[in-house]
Amino acid sequence: MNSILKITASMLLLFSLSSVMAVSEETETKLLEQALVEGAVTKEQKTAINRYFINIASQKQREATRYREMAEIGRGGKGVSQALKKQELLKRADSLEVEANSYKALSI
Repeated sequence: MNSILKITASMLLLFSLSSVMAVSEETETKLLEQALVEGAVTKEQKTAINRYFINIASQKQREATRYREMAEIGRGGKGVSQALKKQELLKRADSLEVEANSYKALSI
C-alpha cells in the first residue's frame, strides 16, 4: 500500500512539473523580449534593441500586406470556400498588424 502511494505521488509530481515546463512559443518570445528590454543598460544596447523591434514590426507589417494581397486573389473553386479562405487570410493579416503595432510600441 505504501509503495502505491509513493508511485502515485511521484506520477502526480511528474505531471505537474511537465505542465509547468510547457510554455508556448509566444509566451517564451514575450519573456525573452522583456528580458532584453530590462537588461539594456547602455545607450548602444537600447539603440540595438530599438532597431530590432522596428525591424520585427516592419517584417510583420510586410507579411500582413502580403496576406491582404493574397486574400484578394481569386483561386477558383466554390464561392463559399473562397470566402472562407479570404476571411482566414484577412484575420491573419489583422493579427499580424496587431503584433506589428505592439513591436512599434516597444521600440519607442
